Amino acid sequence: MQKATSSRKMKSLADQVYEKVRKDIVSGVLIPGHRIVEMDLADTMGTSQGPVREALHQLEREGLILRQARSASYVTGTPTDEMYELFSIRSVVEGFAIRHTARTITQSQLAELEILVDQMQIAGHEDDMFQLTESDIRFHRCLCAWSNRAGLLRAWDPLYSQIQRFVVQTHKNYFANVTEIADTHLPILEALRARDEDEASRVVQEHIMLIWSLIDNVQKNVQKNVQKNVQKNVQKQDSAQKQENTQK
Repeated sequence: MQKATSSRKMKSLADQVYEKVRKDIVSGVLIPGHRIVEMDLADTMGTSQGPVREALHQLEREGLILRQARSASYVTGTPTDEMYELFSIRSVVEGFAIRHTARTITQSQLAELEILVDQMQIAGHEDDMFQLTESDIRFHRCLCAWSNRAGLLRAWDPLYSQIQRFVVQTHKNYFANVTEIADTHLPILEALRARDEDEASRVVQEHIMLIWSLIDNVQKNVQKNVQKNVQKNVQKQDSAQKQENTQK
């Protein structure tokens, strides 16, 4: 009995370490390249290295850290090209999953999704990106879990932590008001209420890849502004040269 109690306590400590470090990474408190030492983290959390090691193994499985030695780990980065690939994979997985979910979704499940959207809006008004994305991730995981396709859920689960970190740390740059992120889920709800699996698949994939259209638009605008500034500088130089030649 004592052994079982000890095991539950160890798991609880590991969960606490995992949740703390995960939140710090996702929120950007711990930046890419930050070194995490098991012994130091154990001292900070007031625990032994066992729960810390268990937590770090889970974070490594989720792609948030890279363990390069027995006692040290490093926070991974979020290369844009790699994130685009993960979003693309997620789009395909959810596109398949939501087709199955649309056929069998219940009123209570729809109500659960509506509550999650409400929670996103509340978090958006409070400018709490971490909590907003917690509800966002739960919304999308429900779409996969309710499909009753275990393979799709197994493909989706390893992606969510890296995707959540990217959303938390970048989306405020592309949405004028972060409550708009909650609103982008409404077409998904509408398609599910109608049990329209084709529309549900289309809108969820469009929703997932929306950020890349916004990023592309911003990059194009930056390039246009750079080109305009270059042209203005060239024109100024030409004008100055002409004036100099006239004075001669």
